[in-house]
Order: sequence, then C-alpha cells, then structure tokens
Amino acid sequence: MSISRRKLLAAGGAGALAILANPFGIAQAAAQAATGNPNSFWIGTKKIAFFLVYTYIDQLDPSLEAAIHRRVNFDPDSLGADVSLRAFVRANSYGLADIEAHFIGMEQVEEGPGREIPVTALAPKWETTLRNQGFDGAFMVTLSGDAGIAQQKGFWSRAPIFRNVGMWAMELLHQLTGYGDLYRFANHLEVFDDMADAIGTHCSAFTKRAIGWLDEASIVTHTGRVRSYNLQALALAPAADRRTAIRVGEDAKYFIVEARLGVDQFDGRIPTNRQGVIVYQVEDPDTDPDPNRINPNLPLRTRNGLKTGEVFTSATGVQVKVTARFSDGCTVRIVDPAQRLLNRSGEFSTPQAAGRPTAAVVPGLGTHSMHYRDTSGRLWELWRDSAGRTGSSNLTAAAGQAPAAAGDPFAYVHQPTNTQILLYRDFAGRINSLYWSTGPVGHDNLSGTAGAPAAAGDPVGYHTPLDDTHHVIYRTSSGHLHELWWQGVAPVRYGGDLTALAGGGAPNAVGNPSAYSARGTNLVCYRGSDNRIHSLYWSTGAVGHDNLSGVAGTPYAAGEPFAYYTPFNDVHQVVYVGTNGHIYELYWQGVNAVTGWNLTAPAGAPPANGSLTAYYNAAENTKHVIYGSTDGRLHEIWWTPGGGIPAHSDLTTFAAAPAASTAPASFVTTDPNTQHVAYRSYNRIYEIAW
Repeated sequence: MSISRRKLLAAGGAGALAILANPFGIAQAAAQAATGNPNSFWIGTKKIAFFLVYTYIDQLDPSLEAAIHRRVNFDPDSLGADVSLRAFVRANSYGLADIEAHFIGMEQVEEGPGREIPVTALAPKWETTLRNQGFDGAFMVTLSGDAGIAQQKGFWSRAPIFRNVGMWAMELLHQLTGYGDLYRFANHLEVFDDMADAIGTHCSAFTKRAIGWLDEASIVTHTGRVRSYNLQALALAPAADRRTAIRVGEDAKYFIVEARLGVDQFDGRIPTNRQGVIVYQVEDPDTDPDPNRINPNLPLRTRNGLKTGEVFTSATGVQVKVTARFSDGCTVRIVDPAQRLLNRSGEFSTPQAAGRPTAAVVPGLGTHSMHYRDTSGRLWELWRDSAGRTGSSNLTAAAGQAPAAAGDPFAYVHQPTNTQILLYRDFAGRINSLYWSTGPVGHDNLSGTAGAPAAAGDPVGYHTPLDDTHHVIYRTSSGHLHELWWQGVAPVRYGGDLTALAGGGAPNAVGNPSAYSARGTNLVCYRGSDNRIHSLYWSTGAVGHDNLSGVAGTPYAAGEPFAYYTPFNDVHQVVYVGTNGHIYELYWQGVNAVTGWNLTAPAGAPPANGSLTAYYNAAENTKHVIYGSTDGRLHEIWWTPGGGIPAHSDLTTFAAAPAASTAPASFVTTDPNTQHVAYRSYNRIYEIAW
C-alpha cells in the first residue's frame, strides 16, 4: 500500500527544531546501553505515524489536523514556552530522544466498549505497511473516549485529542519503551513523574535512567555516613559539578533523592507548595517478569518537596536535610547509618600512609579532620566540613614546604579561634607545628625557637582555656619528658625538663606520653621504665609525680596510656594495656585517690595489642575504648560511667573493615551524634563511623 502522508515537521516554522536536538547525546548512548536494558531505551529519533481516528457520531472539523500538528510539534503556552510532545521528549531526555512525526490521515472505526476505540483498531490495515516503511510506532488521536491506552512495548497507542501532553507522552512511552504505569501502586510518585499522573511534568530520575535518558554517573550512590551534595534541578541537563539524583543504599529498597523545582515549562506544573527535594523508595525496580516491560514500584516518601531546613527521616534512620537552595538546585546533607566504612585516603587518591593517624574536631566550624604522614614524610589532612563535604589537603606543601615528618603527628584545637594545630617531629629531632583555620597554613619550628632539646619521640599537645596557654610535651633520648608552651600569640618558650623538675621519684618514660589540662592543672601520663603508669602534674608551682597504677594496684603496662578528662563530673581517666593483654582503666575524681579496674574481663573482649584510644560520648553518656587485637581486628569496649557493665563490639566485623596496621584514633561529632574511628590498613586511611 502506498502511503500518502504529510510530514508534521515540515510546517513547524520556528517550532520545527532539528530532529535531533543534541547529536552528541546519541554518541553518549552507547555507554549508557552498556549498563542498562537496551530493550527499554529510547535513544535517537523515533518515526511515529499519527492518525486522527473518529466514529460515525463524531463531528469532524477541518482544524483538527492543525491541532494535532500543534500538539505534536510546536505548542506554545500563554508565556510562549513550547509544551508540545516533541518539546516534552527533548526536555525529559536532555536532547537524547526526539520524534519524527508523520500525519497519515483520518480513519473512521467502530467503537469498542464504553465508547473507547480499541488500541489496535487500525492494525490490520496499517501495521505491516508502516513497519515496512521504517516506522517505530503509530499513535491514534481520538475524538471520543476519555482514557489513553498503549501496547506496552508494542506498536500502537491512543489518546483523546482534548487530553494534555502528559497523557500523550505517557502512552507513547508505554509503547516505545515498555515502561508501565506508576499509579498502579500505592503511594506512587503523583506529580513527580508523568508516568504516575500524566500532567506533563518531568519523569523521575529512576524512570529516566530506566529508559536511557540518564546515565549512571548522573545518579551518584551515597558513600560514607554523612555527606552533602549539590543537586541540580532534575528538569535541567546534568552538570559536571552537580548531581542529578542521589541513591541512598546499596541493597534492595534503596532511596532516590532529587530536586523538583519549577525551572522549566514542564516541572513548572508541579504546584509551588509541593516543589522541593523529594525522596522516594525503589520498593521493587521491576515487578514484571517480561524482559521487554518495566513495571517498577516507587512509593513517594515525601508527599511535598522538602524546603530549606526541612528533614526527612526514614524508619531505618536515613536522613535527608535540605541545607541550602540556589537558583537551579539545592544542597542536601544525607546521613545513612548503614554506611559504616569509608576509605578516606582512597577517596581522593592521596599518597600512601606510613603511620598512625590523628584526628581533630572543630566545634565552632562544625568540621572534623583526620591527619596522617605519607611515606615521604609529608602531612595530609582528610577533612569533612559542616555540610558533610569531604576533601584533602597537602599540609606540608601548603605551609611552604615545612620539614618532613619523621614520626606520627598529633592534632589538637584552639577553640577560641577555630584553629587546628598539628604537632610533629622532624628528622633533626625538632618539634614543629602546622596551624590553620579557614585560611593559609602556617608553620613554626617550636623547639628550635625555644632552644629546647631534640626529641626522640612524638609530641602531644593541648590548649588550656583558663589562661589561653598551649602546652606541648615530648620525650628526649634520655627518656625525660620536656615541655614547650606559649600563651596567646606570644613566642614559644621552653618549659623545662618535667622529669627532672618532679624530683628523683619519676622514672624515665618509655614511648609517647598522653596529656591534658583539668581546671588549671596540667597532667602528663606515661609508661615508665618500670612499666607502671605514672603522672606528672603542675599548675603554677612545682611539678608533682604519682605512680598511678602502683597506687591503684593494677598490673604492669605493655603499651602507652591514653588519658582524658570529663569536666562535667571532674573525673580523670587513664586507660592502658596490661602485660596480660587486658585493658585497665585508672580513674579519680578531683583530688581523690586513684582507683583501677579491668575492662576486658567483664566485657568478654579479646586481648589487646599495642596502643589504644578512648573518648566520652556526652550525648549517650557512655565511655569508649578502641583498640586492636593481634589479628589486626579493631574492637570497642564501652560502658555507662557510674556502675555500667562494660560491653564489647567487634568493629571490624561491624563495618566489614580491613585489618588495622596501627593503633587507631577516635572522636565524636554532633549533628548528628556520630562516633568515628580512624586507622591505617596497610597504606590507606580508613574511617569507621556509627
């Protein structure tokens, strides 16, 4: 049969755009097809035959053909924006798909039940001929009936002429891609996907990905516990520096987060009060066993889009918070408690790590960082800002090529100025500091400036708010502990040989000390050459000395202690590993006598190996000790102070984490309350968070 037809694109004037709006997008499609189901993709131009179909009682009007042409090719709204079927396809596909439309003619047919015309009414007469002439499908425009219908992944579809472009697009997508109706399921996406409400809004990111209009790179999978993202409005083409959508969760029933803002003529149909960031769940990516059809179940979890400051929280604890809005997108912060492990140095391909990391929290900025030494002695920062964004910095280079580090660094914070101070020992035995807040990185040769003896061990430091004084403690080759100190921005001074100042009773130190201040008193805890845990303490007078483990009657130490102070109850705490592999806590309140107890035995925890770290979680009123066992596994012992029984957790199993090569560092953050462990595994720095 010879077809007499008029090509609808021929008379479009300004609206008759190129058949393919984005030729580059077609080349891009090959990469997309490698990861999706090509049977469902619509990439490139589809050749579609259009018929005006009527029954014996329909009133024909000579303008109907022009009305079809307008609807398909160029249909300006009251503001002049094109809301035609072609414009819908090009906008939704970001130029990857288009229609070559041909008006074939008018056909009279018999009505079916309910005055609806069967979708295959013209198939016997036309389908073979159309297929032979390269048509991808045929669309019947009816004058009667109310509903649209299509052969899902077939050749024919149908919609009434008086229905909007949303229904025409829905039926065409059923026909060409096999994508099903979303409204068949409860809590469907409504106005946020044309395949749910057929009002002419953009399809969701899931739908676009399923039919090849988004590639995998545009829907990023959330990694880590907390992270922020800049979301591009879904209606706009993907941008290199923004995300089109975020997938939260690796397993079944994951969430998708996207920004639905009225930035074009199609998503402008979403009611203003419903626009914002939406969260929906992929309950089932495809309920249909037929490989040529897709029938997903995508329940909407935020009926209205989230506005700035609003938070969605799932039953599993996933949180999505909109932290900022800009003209064509939003910034969101996502918290996923199921994400427990992150390869922090691998995230930014920073150099291989060579030692134990350290960490610091800056409450005034809402930031926290991990720091480590690489195999060349350079110091690196792995940071996370208040919005959850992460990054890395070469601190050594940023400071103007400060001396290389010979040992592990130690970080602490000057809270009044939100400044991090990173202490380290160089290869000449000098104690150096790098310091920064939100600007440049500075460097000081502390022991060189103060004329202090060379160091043989790694330094520790702290800040005393009461008099705005910094203190740095380190060990020399003689085993004596020495102090450097400065007040405010005054030059650093040498505080003297603390071991000698304490008199003859203080033994030499083995390993690195731990130090802090408590209500104006400075305390340094260390393992002595007698394998006892000792403390040196002073305020404005003489240096005192206590044999802590000797007084408490706890076993000899096999490693360095970790000491800290909780101001709310005026309690000092020191934890260490005994020669039997058990962990002991020494504690005292105010000036009371020191007491000690075994944490490992009541917790049923495995023996410890090497050094450890500890902290107090104020939000949960719990104390925690983090340590490694001989097999490289990381463990936690935690308890409630004041009588709680210690409990044990295997963090390596909990986070499916690689074995530790060094002792860990640990810290706690708020908003949300999260516990973090940083450690080195072989040459990478990992973070476990919960």
